[in-house]
Amino acid sequence: MENAKVKVDLSSVHETLLLPLWGRAEAAKMKNPILKDRQAAELVEHIDYDFSKFRPQFRRLEILILALRAREFDSIIRDFIQDHPGATVVNIGAGLDTTFYRVNNGRIKWYDLDVPQVIRLRSELLPKPPEAAAIPKSMFDESFLDDIAAPRDGILFLAGGVLMYFDEAKVREFLAMLARRFPGGEIVFDSIAPSILRAVSRMVQRSGISGAEMKWGIRSTAEMEHWGLGLKLLEQYPVSFKTRIYPSWGFPIRFAMRLNNAFSLININRMAFGPVEK
Repeated sequence: MENAKVKVDLSSVHETLLLPLWGRAEAAKMKNPILKDRQAAELVEHIDYDFSKFRPQFRRLEILILALRAREFDSIIRDFIQDHPGATVVNIGAGLDTTFYRVNNGRIKWYDLDVPQVIRLRSELLPKPPEAAAIPKSMFDESFLDDIAAPRDGILFLAGGVLMYFDEAKVREFLAMLARRFPGGEIVFDSIAPSILRAVSRMVQRSGISGAEMKWGIRSTAEMEHWGLGLKLLEQYPVSFKTRIYPSWGFPIRFAMRLNNAFSLININRMAFGPVEK
């Protein structure tokens, strides 16, 4: 990356890609960081954007949640590629996600999928290793599946901070598309309980990202097994369930984490695609 800062020209839901990037950068600065994403911190320094507007809405708790989501995705991906060293991984709505650089084993085939303007921004800011390819298309453009080479050793889709921005009908449509083409594949995604969906959506909008409304919330993704898409729930757990809760985080954050664990408000989900019901 050059010293000159890169301007961004994003709108509505696409602008939300800057929020998790900033969250990971901020989390890396904390004492006992739960995710050491120094690359995110470097990216923030090279982007011409007023990240300070996120601070009033997204404080320490929200920053930790963003970092925890990334860490849990990393863990699941590493487990998958341990069993499938030559796996294909498709990052849906890749934004400026840096997961590839943390989990790459040198043998996987990685695809970053996002709309053309976002893929152009990625190409300006991030290195392009031979194991990774970019697909500049909408996630609802089924032709993107033709750009994925036949998996050699299993396929895993990632959808971090993506599905909640679409209504249930669109989520079903998207998952059906994947299930038809890649039975036996898996997907990892985060979800938000309906009880807090509106509050989280307002938080994003109040941070200055207008038009980015969250529309789909679900508490138990086991319900999705009954959608007729052949989905099988492999794992669901609260985003903060597997982390050590440090005393230095303070009582309000410790309480919020335990509340999340008790009521499954923000979850990590891993599902497999089985045969689609006729």
